[in-house]
Order: sequence, then structure tokens, then C-alpha cells
Amino acid sequence: MSKSPAVVIKSQFKTNEIGKSSTSFKNYINYMDRHETHTQKNDFESYQDYMGNEEKSTGLFTNEKDFLSKEEKDKYKDIFKNAQEKGSVLWQDVISFDNDWLKEMGVLNEQGIDEKKLKEVTRSSVNEMLKSEGLLDSALWTSAIHYNTENIHVHVATVQTKNFRERGKRKPSSINKMKSTIVHTMMDRSKENEVLNDFIRNKLIKNKQEDKLMSLKNKLVNPDLIRQFQKIHSMLPEDKRQWKYNMNGIKEIRPEINKLTDMYIDKYFKKEFDEFKNQLDKEVAIYKRTYGNNSKAENYRDTKMTDMYTRMGNTILNEVKEFDKKKNSFPTKNDKINSFYVKREINSSMFLMNRYMKDDLQNIKNQKAFQELQRESGFER
Repeated sequence: MSKSPAVVIKSQFKTNEIGKSSTSFKNYINYMDRHETHTQKNDFESYQDYMGNEEKSTGLFTNEKDFLSKEEKDKYKDIFKNAQEKGSVLWQDVISFDNDWLKEMGVLNEQGIDEKKLKEVTRSSVNEMLKSEGLLDSALWTSAIHYNTENIHVHVATVQTKNFRERGKRKPSSINKMKSTIVHTMMDRSKENEVLNDFIRNKLIKNKQEDKLMSLKNKLVNPDLIRQFQKIHSMLPEDKRQWKYNMNGIKEIRPEINKLTDMYIDKYFKKEFDEFKNQLDKEVAIYKRTYGNNSKAENYRDTKMTDMYTRMGNTILNEVKEFDKKKNSFPTKNDKINSFYVKREINSSMFLMNRYMKDDLQNIKNQKAFQELQRESGFER
């Protein structure tokens, strides 16, 4: 598997003084569109990094059309010529793909390349870039897919037809949006992302909301969880408005809340959490594969883990609030109130358990008496 970034975008721009010859802008369309030719020196010499002795192109396409007729090509050449004469900037972008990645995405196979998909991602990415630059209503572009080098690549040429800019430099964030749009359009990871979210929200959080730490089951079976829960309660500030995970007022308590989350996961969701981390590793690897090893792929892992601890933290704090409210509902201010409260709950629960057990025993006795009566009456065979 190649370690090269899946998508690379190289960009430059060319300015032209008003009234000067407009040959170069017009010729660039010819350069993008030619099907078989030998490379030659021209005004866009820096593009030769991607050019070989022979070039194969799919022909020009635009935001609206997959293919241009000769008349339509001539029309665009004139538009580029007029744009140059009026002082427009010519933006030149090359989107280069790692062919192995295209195969992984199912865009490139033995039958050829899915040109429709490449045109779709080009349109999405260019329009996202234009939107970011505020050029969506004033720009016009043409593009072509080239096969002349080891890596399949797409040339994009953009000019303005009104509201002309003097500077051609674009924001780095606009180019980044262009690249991320390509990746997200080409690579739908929504299902994989949903698997990660499902563990956090539908398994971990939902179970924790239903399984109160101060329930009888946990009081009897998990004293370590109870002690950590009570420790958090004792550390919280008096101002209950601060009892939210991301509030600065409980910054020092956050590690203790995270510790309780870890303890809870280790007790009830150890296997599921291991699967969650494995899936997260796969997603990070895919992001590194797509954007390169120097990308911020690890941020994806941090974001997911932060989301998990934040949601669990607020769930725990909500239970602490419920516990605090019940504890404070007792009239006494005795320091041993926690013990009293726990004993009261346990005694109440034990009373219910004893009652249910007695009811079950009585039902068994009644059933036996009924069977004896049937035998004595000769109804039972």
C-alpha cells in the first residue's frame, strides 16, 4: 500500500495587466483539452511536473456539462480571453490522486476509471473553494481529467467575469476545504462513524442513564464505584451551576470524573470499549492514508474520546445532582447522613424483596394445596 497522501492539490495563479495580449489564458484551455500531443514549453511551465511526452485527456467539462462541443469550447476560450483583457486572475489548480487510493474507493478498476465520480468530486470541491473565497457568483471554470502521468489528475482553470480581484492569492483554508470536500465526497465514512457514535450514545450513555450507581445492585456489588462517586460529590463546589463537565469551576475535578468513567467502562463495557478503540484506530489510519502522515488525523481520535468523556461526565454529574437532592431532602444535618440514606434505601429494597419472596412462597404453597385437593377429589391422573 502506498504511503503517499491520497489527494494532493497544487495551486498557482497568473495575473494579466489590462490591455495586454490575452493569448495565454486562451491557450491554457487548449493545453487542458488536447488529447494527444508532445509537451512543449509554454506560459504554464510549472505544470510540466505532471506532464509526460504523451497526454490523454477526457476533454473539457464544466460545472454544468460533462462534455463540451467544439462550439462550446470556442465560447469558453473567448470568455477566458475577455476575462484576461479585463484584468481577471487565472487560477490554476491540479488535483492529483494516488491511484491505489482510487482503487480502494472503487473509482479505478480493471474496466477503467469512473469519470462521472471524478467530475462529481471536482464540481463539489471547486464550488466549495469558490464559496469560501466569495467567488461563487463571479467565477467561471473549466476542467479536464488527465492520464498522462503515473497518478491520475484533474486540471482546473478559473477566471472571473465580473467584480475582478487584483490579488490572486487565496486563503489556505479555502484550499483545505477543497481537499476535504474531495475526500468526503469520494469516501463516505458515515456508517463507520455511526458505529463509533453508537457505542458512545446508545450503549454507554444510555446504559449509564438507566443504571444508577447508587442503585441497590451497585451498592452491594461495586463499592469501588460508589466510593469514587461519593468522592466526586464531596469535591464539587457549592454553586451547582458549575456542575457541568466543561465548566471551569470543576476543572480540577474532571480527572476524577474521567476516572469513574474508566472504572465504569472496565466493569461493564470492557469488550465493547476494546472494539470501539480498534475501530477508532482503523479510522485514524484511513485519515492518515488519505491526508498524509503529517495530517491532523490524531485529532479525530481526540475528538471522539473527548466526546465520550464529556457525555459520560455530564451523565455522572446529573446522577450526582439527583443524589445530592435526595440527600438534602432529609431534615437532619448529621454527618452520617450518607450512611443513613444508603441504609434506608437498602432496607426499603430488602423489604420489597422479602415481600416478593413471601408472595412467591405463598403461591407455591397454594399451588401444592390445589394439587393435593385435585388428587383427593380424583381429578388428577
